[in-house]
Amino acid sequence: MNAPSPAQPGEPTDPQHRRILTQMGAAVGVAEQDVFSEDAFVGFFQSFRPDGLGLSDVFDGLPMADDLQARLTRLFDVAGDDRRPRGGRDAYFVVRRPQRVDPDQIQAAGDDWLRRLTRLAVECDDVDLSDRLRGVRRVRLLEGAAPKSPKEDCDKTGLFRAFDSDIPTLAGRSANSPIAESLRTPYYFITCDPHLRDYLMWPLYASHHRTEDPFEPYFDLWRHGVKFRIYREDQIDLYMPRWDE
Repeated sequence: MNAPSPAQPGEPTDPQHRRILTQMGAAVGVAEQDVFSEDAFVGFFQSFRPDGLGLSDVFDGLPMADDLQARLTRLFDVAGDDRRPRGGRDAYFVVRRPQRVDPDQIQAAGDDWLRRLTRLAVECDDVDLSDRLRGVRRVRLLEGAAPKSPKEDCDKTGLFRAFDSDIPTLAGRSANSPIAESLRTPYYFITCDPHLRDYLMWPLYASHHRTEDPFEPYFDLWRHGVKFRIYREDQIDLYMPRWDE
């Protein structure tokens, strides 16, 4: 039997890491010599629409494979169908028919998301972030289409910046996981939402943290079509769909 080829510069040296990337490549027809490039798996998960069934063996060999697969199954259940109502296809995963839910459930999920993120920031010894999150006095529930987020730097609050830049790096800071680093790009391009990405990837980080999954409540918001906006330092706004529209 031939010995494995030595790793080239920039390629992972860990056998498990190499095996996962090779399995991913085999699932979508990426040649083995190409699976280690940075952009090899952009759009990877889109290849398994509408049901995600072809992903069942991709993470074999990882101890958290079942949990990763279970979360992806939830994703495909609510957003796997990429057909648009008037024709065409969605490039990203979009919840087009969010299930009607009691507003109290949305409020509870929003409050829980903030609590769990605060605990994670405390655990990660991020004093500035934990203080900023503790400064949120209200998670406000609104109905209807969410307005645009601020684009100009002068209009962005510190809390907005925290959710835009700081929180998306929080889960992986204390997790020395080269596999997770390789997967962040394909997971991000599921819908270009770092909070959804970190919910789906949490099993890769969980053993490095004591806190319960801080992104689970966010998935509940996302799957019901809820969007969050931040315009104040002490308030997060949640916009839920108008069910009569």
